[in-house]
Amino acid sequence: MHENITKYLDFFSKNTLSKEELQEQINLFVRDFSQSEFMNPDAMDIMGMRGWATRSALQNAIPTMSAEDACACISAFVVQESFFQGIVLDQIQQGILPRILERLKELDG
Repeated sequence: MHENITKYLDFFSKNTLSKEELQEQINLFVRDFSQSEFMNPDAMDIMGMRGWATRSALQNAIPTMSAEDACACISAFVVQESFFQGIVLDQIQQGILPRILERLKELDG
């Protein structure tokens, strides 16, 4: 169900891309996610209601996230990226986005 976005997991979980190649994959991911039915305009509110304002809170929540919550997190990252370029890269480097994508794959399985 989420194949269009989880296909980026390999790019984001392996440290084999150059900086330029990784940025290109991030740009494609942001575009694909923004245009998907999974983009949630209420994402920032959802994250606030769930108490996911810190990396540790997000890390702890990922194993039990629903697909809707996972997509809300990704939506928040994508929205933030439009204001602060580098948010998605930071979430990748912190291991958060790859774990969320893994969770979506698990839920799809």
